[in-house]
Amino acid sequence: MSGGRGEARDGGGGAFGGPVAGGGAFGGHEGGGGSFGGPGWGAAAAAPAAPKAGVEVAWDPSVTGAACAQLRDAAWRVRDAVRALHAAPPLGHASAPGIRVAALRDCAAAIDDRAAAAQALVVELDRLHDDTMLAGRAYELASDAVLGLVEELAGGVAWGAGVAARGLVAGAVGSAPAWMPLLAVGAGAALAIGLVAVPLAARLAATHPQHAAALLAHAEAAGVSVEQLMAQAASFWDRSSEALLAQPGFVGALGLAMESTDEALAGFLGVPLPVAARLESAIGQDEQLALLAAGAALGLRVGGGLSPVRAGAVTPVQPPVRPVSSPGQAMAIIRDQEQQVVVHELRMPDGSRRFQVFVRGTETFGTDPATGLDGPANVENAASTPHLLVGSDAAVAEAMVAAGVGPGDPVDLFGYSQGGAAVANVAASGRFDVESALLIGAPSATAEIPPEVAVLAVAHAGDPTPAADGLADGGGPPQILVESAGGHGTGFAARHSQDEYVETLHRAARDDVVVARWTERMRTVTEGGTPVAGYGVHVHRE
Repeated sequence: MSGGRGEARDGGGGAFGGPVAGGGAFGGHEGGGGSFGGPGWGAAAAAPAAPKAGVEVAWDPSVTGAACAQLRDAAWRVRDAVRALHAAPPLGHASAPGIRVAALRDCAAAIDDRAAAAQALVVELDRLHDDTMLAGRAYELASDAVLGLVEELAGGVAWGAGVAARGLVAGAVGSAPAWMPLLAVGAGAALAIGLVAVPLAARLAATHPQHAAALLAHAEAAGVSVEQLMAQAASFWDRSSEALLAQPGFVGALGLAMESTDEALAGFLGVPLPVAARLESAIGQDEQLALLAAGAALGLRVGGGLSPVRAGAVTPVQPPVRPVSSPGQAMAIIRDQEQQVVVHELRMPDGSRRFQVFVRGTETFGTDPATGLDGPANVENAASTPHLLVGSDAAVAEAMVAAGVGPGDPVDLFGYSQGGAAVANVAASGRFDVESALLIGAPSATAEIPPEVAVLAVAHAGDPTPAADGLADGGGPPQILVESAGGHGTGFAARHSQDEYVETLHRAARDDVVVARWTERMRTVTEGGTPVAGYGVHVHRE
């Protein structure tokens, strides 16, 4: 399990990994780690590509890794200074008119002293790097161990809750084991209604009181204003939910609850806890969640008569004047773009092509012919695997091909919310030469992106959306939490506001060391690139 900031990896640290093919400014090291994580339903995508020759990892996205990277880079700069000092021409000269031999001798001694001091600084920086590495990795291992124990405890509690729910249902309708799977779905639906639909109905009633008035005429007869009642209910929901999410650890608790859904279902279906634990151990927690999501997605497809999400026509759009290299720039483009998927084609100084792909978030929680970024697509994305993309992630892959992205073209992926989950799955599929991915407020904890991809998963503290995919464990990306700029969103999804993310991410590179390192890397790899074309792609359900 990840401790939320990174996971222990041999060697760790790295200024953006190594050894990176072709060398470059970001130097090599062993270890590091920054992993992350087709056609439509039932059609297999290409098998994930093997790691590129000479490449182990792109970078280490943990705080420990970023700090060690800075220490190592500082040591290399000091080493360069030492070499420059040693390369100074000799200052020993015979006495002659106009030559101050003593001054030259003093200058040479000063150079030697500074070279010795710089060499001592190199030794100190190396020692500090090693100490930071050991302390950071020890903390991460301890954090992972504690989180594992907490998750195990939460799973047991969830299993017990499932058993209790089974008893209540059996007592109400009699013993009917064949109905239990359907009843489990019904129980989940009832829970969703209680936690989501009722407050949402109150809010809708507040904005459309004429509909509520017809149903609650007796309230007016009693002298109670329906408008006032609904407005107070909606206002209370906005205030209470936003305050609840602001509590430290609440979003993490949501993620932990998502991780425990399989145990709760096992208890409801009467599966003994040891059996459920062995099954989870055998196939993996993330794989179990993916199977549950696959079942839900199949139910949505069949029950709702839904077709797969597909990429539509490609239309030209105006590309920016320079490559996108910062999270704030990327989020601004995603917020302002009209199409669900936008692709920018860059021409690099060596004549090669590079592509940057931007994907919007969920546009409707129901279904709408105007978009494929709908609510069911979130469930379908959660069911995707590196070998099979079944949701809007499949449409994003189709859109990239339609925009001209080839198998060997370097690609940078940027996604917000559902778009972040979609591009994470595309990167995990290995179908494209993805070099970097930015995931903003995205449910992407279980995406198994190859380690050669430099991934930055960033979210506001208090944004509940990333928790929908559980906790980052296995090969999933650690989530970097940043404090929201505030002032834009309200209610339960206040910290998920696009405008808040734009404002927050514009300053995040100054405030967060991991975001700063990722931004520095992006500026380096896109330096000299010129945007030459832009493509917008509409994704929809057929």
